[in-house]
Amino acid sequence: MRMLKAILLLAAGSGVASANAFNINEADATATGRGDAVIASDNSPASISYNPGGVAVADGVNALLSGTLVSASGSFTDTGGTKTTTDSGPAVLPSAFVTAKVHDMVAVGVGFYLPFGLAISWPSSSPQNEIIENQSLRTYFISPVVGVNLDKFVPGLSIGGGVDIVPATVELKKAIIFGETQGQAHLGGTAVGIGGRVGVMYRPGPLPALSVGLMYRSQVNLDFKGTGDFDIDPTLRQMLPPDGDISTSIALPMSIAGGVSYRPMPNLELEANAIWMNWSKFKSLVIKLPDATNSTVAEDYKDTTTFRIGAEYKLPALRAAVRAGYIYDPTPIPTTTLTAQLPDANRNVVSVGGSYAITPAYGVSLGLLAVLPTDRTTAETTYMPVHKGSYGISAVVASLTLAGHFGK
Repeated sequence: MRMLKAILLLAAGSGVASANAFNINEADATATGRGDAVIASDNSPASISYNPGGVAVADGVNALLSGTLVSASGSFTDTGGTKTTTDSGPAVLPSAFVTAKVHDMVAVGVGFYLPFGLAISWPSSSPQNEIIENQSLRTYFISPVVGVNLDKFVPGLSIGGGVDIVPATVELKKAIIFGETQGQAHLGGTAVGIGGRVGVMYRPGPLPALSVGLMYRSQVNLDFKGTGDFDIDPTLRQMLPPDGDISTSIALPMSIAGGVSYRPMPNLELEANAIWMNWSKFKSLVIKLPDATNSTVAEDYKDTTTFRIGAEYKLPALRAAVRAGYIYDPTPIPTTTLTAQLPDANRNVVSVGGSYAITPAYGVSLGLLAVLPTDRTTAETTYMPVHKGSYGISAVVASLTLAGHFGK
């Protein structure tokens, strides 16, 4: 039974790794610097990710190439006071976007980015090594979009939308323990999901200082199929499932995002965003094991609403801009299902950033973001979770973006 539970937790890792700790919004350093509060104002190529309603606003051909370095830390302190810290290394996340105006009203574009993913690793001596030692999830969003600028008919209105093609991989290694004997399980799988997004942006003519935006992103279903390999002392091997095929299905949640931007003076922009995510779809996880049996584990996630505020001040004489932002990001994971697979808590996040125009056509942006240290205690119920104690989290994110504009 212990091994069956371990396999369950492994497969569940492909789902819980997409909670807010692994929902990464840093596709563009400009957005990072202002706390990702750009839903109502972004008309750069990265609007493919943040709100495709902005895709058709800019003229010519525009491109962004970004790299984001994420350094996250987690810890677990059990009820006896023993503390264990994650040994995960930094992760680098690339993203690239390009848009082109193909008609005075129509623009097309495509983006590549990783909004759900990252990895977590605990030392092999961790008291929870039978739940997780190493785990990684990667979701590669490829999003072709079309935008339409309706300014001729409704001044200030633009819309856009497209398809999300999402190849994904998951891998986990963990210990198998029988008394004094320890082995290892190594499981991995792949999936491809399809989703979509649509957005609108409106800058009312009578109020040029105001801009509003709204975006809907659909749920993406991922049906993972892969293999499981189990190694332990040969005298105990018959107590484990056979090596072979494993499968499970998860869903990256639907989201609805809205924002309002206001420019109280020509060079200053202030923006507030709210993002609702439908995490409550993830109530339980059903896993098909190599021996064709099914097992179910409860997850009981809750819907969340994240709030972001950002500010940007332009310095035309210096061909530069400075930014700052704040994010409140609540966790969807209840304390009854909080485990070492994803140490998570309600997050307070601060950011700063800046840009410099190298030439009128080329520029560079830097964004720095910090998840302030916080901790969260598990539920004290009898069975859930198995390991009780307190989890601590913190993270630092640095994004660098190169931008280019070609043509008109």
